[in-house]
Amino acid sequence: MKVIVERDLEAHMRDGTVLRADAYRPDAPGKYPVLLQRTPYSKQRELFADHGRRFAERGYVVVFQDVRGRYASDGELKMGFFSADHCDAEDGYDTVEWASALPWANGRVGTFGSSYGGWTQWAMAHTRPPHLVTMIPGMIAADLLDRELGAVLRLGRVLTWSATNLSADTRARVGAVGARTLVDAERFYYQRDRQKWLWFLPLSELPEEAVHDVGPLWREWLGNHAVDTFGFLERHREVNVPALNITAWYDQQIGTIKHFTGMSENGMTEEARKGQRLIIGPWTHGYDFARRVGEVDFGPEAKRDYVETCLQWFDFWLKQDGTGPAAGWPPIQLFVMGANKWRDENEWPLARTEYTKLYLHGGGSLSHEPPAGETPDTYVYDPRDPLMTLYSPNGQQEPHDQRALDGRQDVLVYQTLPLEKPVEVTGPITMELHAASSARDTDWVVKLTDVWPGGFAQELCHGILRARYRESYESPSLLEPDKPYEFTISVNPTSNLFKAGHRIRVDITSSDFPNFDRNHNTGGDDYFEAELVPARQAVFHDSARPSHIVLPVIP
Repeated sequence: MKVIVERDLEAHMRDGTVLRADAYRPDAPGKYPVLLQRTPYSKQRELFADHGRRFAERGYVVVFQDVRGRYASDGELKMGFFSADHCDAEDGYDTVEWASALPWANGRVGTFGSSYGGWTQWAMAHTRPPHLVTMIPGMIAADLLDRELGAVLRLGRVLTWSATNLSADTRARVGAVGARTLVDAERFYYQRDRQKWLWFLPLSELPEEAVHDVGPLWREWLGNHAVDTFGFLERHREVNVPALNITAWYDQQIGTIKHFTGMSENGMTEEARKGQRLIIGPWTHGYDFARRVGEVDFGPEAKRDYVETCLQWFDFWLKQDGTGPAAGWPPIQLFVMGANKWRDENEWPLARTEYTKLYLHGGGSLSHEPPAGETPDTYVYDPRDPLMTLYSPNGQQEPHDQRALDGRQDVLVYQTLPLEKPVEVTGPITMELHAASSARDTDWVVKLTDVWPGGFAQELCHGILRARYRESYESPSLLEPDKPYEFTISVNPTSNLFKAGHRIRVDITSSDFPNFDRNHNTGGDDYFEAELVPARQAVFHDSARPSHIVLPVIP
């Protein structure tokens, strides 16, 4: 089917602001369901053009709209990731209703998109536009603090995003001297600047050259950093449509899972509660559902096509024939790494989970046996020499060989003996860490790793806790130096089959830079000060303080 593209269609918001969109539609008579994505990344992005044509060829009108204050749309830029002060709830409602009345539309609207394109959907969903039928909000956490783990800034990704994706259009809109296209902005950031701004202190005083014309938004983000500005969990009870939630084990927004669980329990209507579905693949953040991620090939079953997956869902909900593959989808489709197979499940966490403790021991061992009289392990964390993250160039998590970090004095490694039989770990993970620090505030980082027989150490997931937030984000409290504390650290969920002959490995350290910003160890505001102080860290594993990780083992 041929496709016609309508450019810069104007939608008038309730306050008179004009937002502009491109529409891809079948070159054939009739009216069709509408698929809508609202984006800050330019509606003319090559990826969107490809998606638009493919959806339109299958009988949909596909609308990509630049959000307020971005690219072709008028108005003031207000980014919902930074604060609760934005217009996306109202703009989303108005746009859904506008799109449902387009000349080629049949009045039924579905929304789609991942990351910020997922955020715009949840920001609008509680307003319940009458013509909204369903959503596919991918790779967007339900709680901002499940993305910024432990209220620690994901500096590598956030600064990259601000200095490239965000600043390129912002700078062009004000006619700034030296304004660059997104391609040029990325080239300057990666090649000329070599990401030097990651090391700048204090972060609140990053020069204009680093965050071109988005300095106020950047500082607002830093100021709100221990606040869930999303607020989506509280709004699930106001949402009345089914949703297909998509995420991945290496997605920095794997907190997407809480949309599925929250809506399944608290959605406004029975159709909304029963109409929730969740897909979790072995991928990283984005639209490329490939079989190879980082240094690991997850096999042919891992590869899926984003558009085809969406079409199955939309055909079921928007074309009203009640047929097609999505009619038989289970509540959850998850990919078990290691086994490299998809599996259907009914709930999260899995009802048959056996929560199993593995204890840390001196000499770097990890076992089911609780420790007895053992001396603590110690190291020095120096924020001037942090442990460097192994991830993608643009700041996304991927599985890389953690042996590259072995041998540093500031990483404690604990691992089991080679497994005699396979062990599947699927679900949420918790670390109960007994530790002390000479600092009044510091970070604790936990990594879960699958060590292959040849030595390859595949990171599966991680967690981080900023010590001042150990009891509360709202009322942080500093440490008493050298006093032992018990820290409960949430580690991102995973699904992995540790095969026979593999080892389960747990790393304990105090930095993962620049995936997460450094703790300065001063007890001050790390984003508004420049002082860096080394800290002496102690990890306890004795009968009174048995540090252990709790794994969700599936029998």
